[in-house]
Amino acid sequence: MTWIIYAVACIFLYGIMQFFIKLSSNGNAITSSMFFVTAQFIAQILLGAYFISKSGFDVNVSSIKYSILGGIAAALATILFFLALEHETISKVVPVVNLNVVVGVLLGVIILKDEINLRITAGIVLAIISIYLLTSSK
Repeated sequence: MTWIIYAVACIFLYGIMQFFIKLSSNGNAITSSMFFVTAQFIAQILLGAYFISKSGFDVNVSSIKYSILGGIAAALATILFFLALEHETISKVVPVVNLNVVVGVLLGVIILKDEINLRITAGIVLAIISIYLLTSSK
């Protein structure tokens, strides 16, 4: 049950983050994204150090390469997100970008052999339909 608390907290924090990114994207999106990533890096170091002090430092060396690749993908995605918000409203960009869950689910199913059922498939289809509905309005 702990995972759902973390996931719901992420929903709110990612929503707040996206709102602040939109506010900052009115200037130069690349410059704003660099300040964003810098602030995120500092916060990650400070919060990471705090949580490590509480639970101990456990490094799985084989997973480091995946963390680095994920970080590179996140950096590029962040820049592209800022650029998208520079050119379009948050109400259109955020739903489209958050369709990333479909990519994650598909990679989990294809590579990690996660199970997929009718409910998950229906959720993906409904998510795609919602993107159409949210972005096709005037």
